[in-house]
Amino acid sequence: MNNFKRSSLIGLSALTLFLALQSVAMAENYKCKGADGKIEYSDRPCDTSKESLSRPRGSGVVSTPAIAPMARLEILFAEFEPRLCERETLATEVDMAQRSGELKTAEAVWKPKQERLNLLNDALIEFQEKAGKVTKGTASDSAEMMAVRRFQIKLKGCGSLKK
Repeated sequence: MNNFKRSSLIGLSALTLFLALQSVAMAENYKCKGADGKIEYSDRPCDTSKESLSRPRGSGVVSTPAIAPMARLEILFAEFEPRLCERETLATEVDMAQRSGELKTAEAVWKPKQERLNLLNDALIEFQEKAGKVTKGTASDSAEMMAVRRFQIKLKGCGSLKK
């Protein structure tokens, strides 16, 4: 009976050790290299400041790398800037024509411009929604919010008429 207890204890210990090693192996799915060159293992994807050296094997889950909020904003700015700048310019023209009365006297000329302005207003709304998703939960003095304000100021410059 003593041998039975000993072999059961050894078997149980081996099983426990195997399960412990298995959970450690499963947890260390990501291999990351920091800026200092130091290698780290983690059960989470690498930080954006670290280089990913390996990804989990056999998890069956494909994930896309997260893009930093500032990089996403820069992509948004580049994508929307031409249309939003055109919108600011056109809005200024339509406003000035309305103030001068030209909008009423030459309706046929201004109608296509007003329709284009409506389409560009939709682009502005789309931009605001997408930028809002990126900046959601950030403080008003965060780098992301300051970048959005700088972009909006830059767009206002598009609408000023040059003489």
